[in-house]
Amino acid sequence: MKSVFEASSGLDAHMILSLLEQRGISGQIEGEYLQGGIGELQAMGFVRVMVAELDYDEARRIVGEWEALQPPDEKAKPEERTAVGLQLFFAGVLIGAALMYWLLKLTAIPD
Repeated sequence: MKSVFEASSGLDAHMILSLLEQRGISGQIEGEYLQGGIGELQAMGFVRVMVAELDYDEARRIVGEWEALQPPDEKAKPEERTAVGLQLFFAGVLIGAALMYWLLKLTAIPD
């Protein structure tokens, strides 16, 4: 048996195995239950879809076609609004402090 796909979860592995079985290639999933032993942390590289060596090339081609159809992973872009929001927050704090100081001075009772 050869590893044709390393999944990030058991769900992904079952999806790929089902795709292969639809095309007439049988296989099995190894390491599916290791995630439970580790807890909720991702067990990277432990969940693999295995196929017979005779079916490896065809299975690899099918998985390659499937991967080509997947949208590219988009890295999280830092939001530009965060910097603007932080500036507005500090401006609000300064304006609020100035207003409180002015109100306290205005309402202060002279001795």
